[in-house]
Amino acid sequence: MAIRQDIVGTHYRYPDYFEVGREKMREFAAAIKDECEVNSGVVAPITFLAVAGRRVQHKIFTEMDLPINVARVLHRDQKLKFHRPIRVGDRLYFDSYLDSVLESHGMVTAEVRAEVTDENGEPVATSIVTMIGEAEGHETDAAAMAANIASHRKN
Repeated sequence: MAIRQDIVGTHYRYPDYFEVGREKMREFAAAIKDECEVNSGVVAPITFLAVAGRRVQHKIFTEMDLPINVARVLHRDQKLKFHRPIRVGDRLYFDSYLDSVLESHGMVTAEVRAEVTDENGEPVATSIVTMIGEAEGHETDAAAMAANIASHRKN
């Protein structure tokens, strides 16, 4: 299945905001074992953006019409640039852009950029994520593949 190149540059604005709560930040800090006193519930750990970002990212696959099997996606890398710290009470809005997409050998590589702003439209962070996943229509039967590989092994 060939990828339509006109989807590159697609913009998607998540229809809701993510409100940063004190207890959610504390739970996240505890989960990642971040005991830094700056993360006492006022300023979020830098990886906290992933809490809201995951929700947005899942929606992007359907809204941007990416021909990728969502059940088989890996992060290749991610770059984060913070324009200011994330704080309790922030309402974060996500505008996502499909900057590039490539299909090769049954795999899709996509780069998605998210511009995160606050309720006043001021920049909070920029996230660039490169994801790799199985192209739709290339699903494989894992059991059959494993049996095939096993049959070719030399004893």
